[in-house]
Amino acid sequence: MATATEDKDNSEPDMVYTKELRAATKDVHKLSDVLVNAKFAFALSDDSVWADGLLSFYEIYKFLENNLNEDLLPKELHRTKEFEKDFHYFLGEDWRDTYEIRPAVQKYLEHLEEVNKKSKILLFAYAYQMYMALMSGGQLLQKKRMMARKLWPNKQENIQEQIESEKPTNPDDLTTRPMPLQVPICPDGCAATYFPEKISDLKAKLRTILSKHYGNFDEKTKTDFIEESRNVFIYNSDVVRSVKGVNRANMRKLAIVVMFFVSIYFAIKLVRQ
Repeated sequence: MATATEDKDNSEPDMVYTKELRAATKDVHKLSDVLVNAKFAFALSDDSVWADGLLSFYEIYKFLENNLNEDLLPKELHRTKEFEKDFHYFLGEDWRDTYEIRPAVQKYLEHLEEVNKKSKILLFAYAYQMYMALMSGGQLLQKKRMMARKLWPNKQENIQEQIESEKPTNPDDLTTRPMPLQVPICPDGCAATYFPEKISDLKAKLRTILSKHYGNFDEKTKTDFIEESRNVFIYNSDVVRSVKGVNRANMRKLAIVVMFFVSIYFAIKLVRQ
């Protein structure tokens, strides 16, 4: 008779490879997270910054969806149409008329082309990280944005509590990390991060694909797969740096905060006189 521990191990065989891959990318992942948090400290509620952030990664998701079959990238994960729906909302139906691929994205695409010529499974390394990011950090960023923009009717008071509850107590232990609560509604401009299917099921599908292949890698393929998994965060960081309007939005938000505290200071001073 199997023990409870054995049952858990049998129900989550993919976590072995997930944890191994996460450990191998931990340092570059952390640096990428620090960059995103610093870059978007006050700018998430700015529609132009959010739209440009989506625009900067649009080509990457489109490339993956155009070059990986459903065995490696299930159709229900595809985001190209959802990105374009958001662009129509933020930038208008003629958004393509002025759209140009920025240098950081072009460099990224050229690398993806090289990887694609070598191996589809190495290209999957990018899909795994990019879609996991959209279903984890993407949900958290969207919730913060919705809170700032008051886009979550009747739930506003609970969002910050949810965000706090989703902070991992031990980021290195995937089995105890809280699952970011799925964004359950899709107001205008939120399509790219909205999944009608359960995110836990979609993540399980990706992990199953990873487990199926990763466990059969020879040492060279495993080394190459880990290298490309690390490259995801390096190239992503370059793209994040290219997002426009962040400094302007951050300075505007900072000015509002400063004015708020200045007004409190003078109000207190007047009361004491």
